Amino acid sequence: MTSDDRLGQARYCALADRVYGEPRMPAGTRDLILALGWVTLRDPRRHDPTLDLWARARDILNADDAHVVRLIAADAPRYEIDWHAGPQGCQAPMARAGQLCGRGTVYGFTESDPVTGWATSWGFCGRARCRPYLETTHRRAAASHEAAPKPIPNKGGLLPLFFQFNWERRYLHATKQVGPFHWSPPVYGLSADEWPEAPGQDPPQAFPKLRLIAADGELIPAARPRLL
Repeated sequence: MTSDDRLGQARYCALADRVYGEPRMPAGTRDLILALGWVTLRDPRRHDPTLDLWARARDILNADDAHVVRLIAADAPRYEIDWHAGPQGCQAPMARAGQLCGRGTVYGFTESDPVTGWATSWGFCGRARCRPYLETTHRRAAASHEAAPKPIPNKGGLLPLFFQFNWERRYLHATKQVGPFHWSPPVYGLSADEWPEAPGQDPPQAFPKLRLIAADGELIPAARPRLL
């Protein structure tokens, strides 16, 4: 085993430890990162000047191009509202009962957090006794949208944790192929380690990124990826 092989083995083991230790890592993203890491660090063909890294990673995954595109699109950094968080049904408090109304909702809207920009969903029934709380909450929620910052992403952004690449272009291409939502780069950056800390979300651990050599957003097959 050459010194280059030993270094690649050590780096790949560190990469795998970091990937498996990331609690937010979906299975598909994990597999893609490990495949790219293998092609970059351990693959016996990694010195082949004709090797296309994405094609080789696709082959290692035993997948087609469409599957790889879906994996990349799924990692596009974004904020997603958890519509199932919090109480269900009418959220007007019942003072005598010491609980929420809980009846089926007729009116629904969101309120934006002034720090994270994250949305809290509200729902209320149409009963007259719940209307004062509905109106007060709705006025506050409407004002919150004007003052709130752009929401901090809570999904994706894991591929840039491990690899330097033109991810904005790659994400744009993948999300257009997959649809139907329109994706644009978040103001906080593409990599999850660049985002501000948010309550209940531990910041990811730093990891030395592998550089995927690229030209105009595409890999150069003749160039071997270098470690930073």
